[in-house]
Amino acid sequence: MYSDIRARQTPIPTPLPVRVGTSLLIAVGVAVLSTGLARGIQVGVMVAAIAAGLLLMFSHPYRREIKEFLERHNAVHKPQIGQLLPLFLVWLALMIVPVFAPMPVWGTVLVGAAVFGWIYLVFPHIDGTRALAYA
Repeated sequence: MYSDIRARQTPIPTPLPVRVGTSLLIAVGVAVLSTGLARGIQVGVMVAAIAAGLLLMFSHPYRREIKEFLERHNAVHKPQIGQLLPLFLVWLALMIVPVFAPMPVWGTVLVGAAVFGWIYLVFPHIDGTRALAYA
């Protein structure tokens, strides 16, 4: 089973600028909640950063390539629980991080780095490109 998973290549890999940019924007959105800024500013920056990350992911031309790939293979793209499950840890961070605010700068950087690393790692599963290997 594991060898089958490793043998399947992702036909349309997520472009690196999209993967890094979206991961960074979501990380900023979570990390800002650990600062000493006023709560309204924190929430505004969080919403703007996460919205910009989602806009970057869904407006990039590689999404058109995914759609064309699915049409060629007579497949339909529908959200799966596996795409949403990795986001649970980000949601949990969004709920827990404000409890520890204000954090020192190193704490904010650590939160941002952890969220960035997690999103970067699971990004192909979230945006659906990894599932194309099974289409």
